[in-house]
Amino acid sequence: MVETLKHAYWAMREHYPIWRRYNQPDEIRRRAALRLRAWRHPVVEIEGVRLYRGTGLTIPTLEVLEAGSYEAPEMRIVRHAIRPSDTVLELGTGLGYLASLCAKVVSDSRMHTYEANPALGPVIQRNFRLNNVSPQLNICMLGEENGSITFYVMKNFWSSSTIKRHPNAKAIQVPMTRFNDELARLQPTFLIIDIEGGERDFIRYAQLDGVQKICIELHPHVIGAAAVAEVIAFFKMHGFREEPTVSDPDHKLYLREPRD
Repeated sequence: MVETLKHAYWAMREHYPIWRRYNQPDEIRRRAALRLRAWRHPVVEIEGVRLYRGTGLTIPTLEVLEAGSYEAPEMRIVRHAIRPSDTVLELGTGLGYLASLCAKVVSDSRMHTYEANPALGPVIQRNFRLNNVSPQLNICMLGEENGSITFYVMKNFWSSSTIKRHPNAKAIQVPMTRFNDELARLQPTFLIIDIEGGERDFIRYAQLDGVQKICIELHPHVIGAAAVAEVIAFFKMHGFREEPTVSDPDHKLYLREPRD
């Protein structure tokens, strides 16, 4: 009992400064103004893609949408690399931004995107309608085997993962489809991977037959620097080279010449 009280006391001491800053009058007014702007102007356009920012999104999400910086590094990479002849397979749809961007280039039938969080399904479809596109959306996770897997949902959707990153993360069961089966069926030339640390497990089972381009976000703060180094080594081992003109430390474009 004493240890429990000590733990609660120190946790309160640790989080009190954050709580105090969050509840400052200026900060409360700033958040209220941000939500009011989102309510008055619920659709924003980022690099030609329209996104809905109405109810249900957190303050950090509204901030990056208003700033026009949502998935900016990935957008830079995709715009540089994509061609109309590509077939795209995306792991981690998010709000549907990159899927919409890609569908405008390669057509709906060659844009395949997978999102594990079922709560994002209606949001994604709404954004697709805003952009007059219909990518092939699958609400499931791509993984090592067919079945189901525990997925931890966070308030900020982009932190949701198969890795429990916070005590308040909500554990749900989501369907899982075997990645290598989908790779063989769809034969993508371009992979987009943003799976919040799941790249550590991805490299242990993934085949890359036919893939020529990979856009990946790395998450050293989730899986650690050593695991990130393993991911980078995996792609190099499979004949990919980093394209430095559009890559940065956490967002990489890997290219591989077609094999004869």
